[in-house]
Amino acid sequence: MDGLEILFTKVTPSLIRLKKIFSNDTFKSSWLKITLHEIVLNSEIVNFFLNMADLRKEFNIYDCDMPLDFKHENAFKFGTICYFDARWVTISDILKIRGVENVSLYRTRLTSNHVRHFISRWINCPDDMFKWMTITAMEIIQLEGLFNELVVLEVNENPPNIGYFTLAKSTSRAYKLLFIQHSLGAVELSAWKPYDNADRYGNIEEKFKNVYEIMELLEKEKTLEKGLEETRDVAKRRGYRDQIQKLERKIHELGVVYRDGRATI
Repeated sequence: MDGLEILFTKVTPSLIRLKKIFSNDTFKSSWLKITLHEIVLNSEIVNFFLNMADLRKEFNIYDCDMPLDFKHENAFKFGTICYFDARWVTISDILKIRGVENVSLYRTRLTSNHVRHFISRWINCPDDMFKWMTITAMEIIQLEGLFNELVVLEVNENPPNIGYFTLAKSTSRAYKLLFIQHSLGAVELSAWKPYDNADRYGNIEEKFKNVYEIMELLEKEKTLEKGLEETRDVAKRRGYRDQIQKLERKIHELGVVYRDGRATI
């Protein structure tokens, strides 16, 4: 990262001191990352930093208690942001997130239902909300039923941690391949451009490089199966079956197996 990284730790800076530090135009424009660590926070101090929100910059608050009634319109308008104490965050707050890189929320008061609702809205949102997001809920997260109407590719390598690929509903989104990594009390959500999942940061396993192609084939298979169910014409049914069999062979060649009726890689 080019630019200044600023850490305020242990000692709470006064508002007067902060204003003096950031009054220098060169300094104000050159910082890229600010971290607050183990200091006593109040809304005035947090507001000072959030008033400088910039999608090109990063803001982190670690091991600090946030005011429980905190609100700010720029709370999620840094490119990368982390709140260790996110008990003040509501479902309404995070539904407004748009166009950021990375959001991390720990120690929240979000319930399993909140998380399920948020994931559903994320999948159906017409806009790209974020590339990465981590949410730790206040209880065990139950995802049952969330994927009932969706085409899903399951990744089940490290139970009870399970991953699910699906596609965003909006065709206008640039990051339309979605991945949901689920552990007992947390989810990690990520959004990818088609075919970039194999090389972002260079650490994606080789077998995931064809995921977007697999998802498109699974979508086509679902459409054909629906057509098969809706027609009684013998010739059309034969044609649908032939196409479905071809797709199934291709999907199998790409490493997909079915477990309890679920496509799994």
